[in-house]
Amino acid sequence: MTTITLSRETIRNQGLGATPGLMSRVRAYLARSRAERQLQQLDDRLLADIGLNRGDISSSVWGR
Repeated sequence: MTTITLSRETIRNQGLGATPGLMSRVRAYLARSRAERQLQQLDDRLLADIGLNRGDISSSVWGR
């Protein structure tokens, strides 16, 4: 059994066919989704302070 602990979350892989690579991709997806949501909540002035505009958020977060 594999146990992965990230901050307050614990993920256990008990041989259900999930590979460690899959779990890391899921965690990365969730982290990027959270970052995109948080950036979308900022106003345009704050986005400009960090060098972004509203249209660049998705490409900056997802690397597209």
